Amino acid sequence: MIVKDIYENALAMNLARTDEDTELEYFAVKLFNVLLAETREHNNCIRIKKGLEPFAQAPIVLSLYDAMPYEKELYAPLSYGLASKLLAAQEETTLAALYNNQYVTLLDMATPYVAVEVV
Repeated sequence: MIVKDIYENALAMNLARTDEDTELEYFAVKLFNVLLAETREHNNCIRIKKGLEPFAQAPIVLSLYDAMPYEKELYAPLSYGLASKLLAAQEETTLAALYNNQYVTLLDMATPYVAVEVV
């Protein structure tokens, strides 16, 4: 899966097509990087549960054609998160809030609880 797949999911939720607005693609990459930073710890919990090394910092994507850097469990939450951020940027606040709630809910559902030692 590439980042564009998440972007197309987000556009589908907003009933938009990928060929309608190329300016959106530029902002989608920037907003997607914000989402990667927001969800790094969630992704790390999934990686730890799978026995994989957690990310020390959030990865950065440079284009919609970059490989999806996070675990597949976060694809749905990231789609809703990106849809929410794109709508908020277009001042569609009611639908943006609805999708943001779904983003948070799906993110919580996808994130396993991992026991860590507190120092």
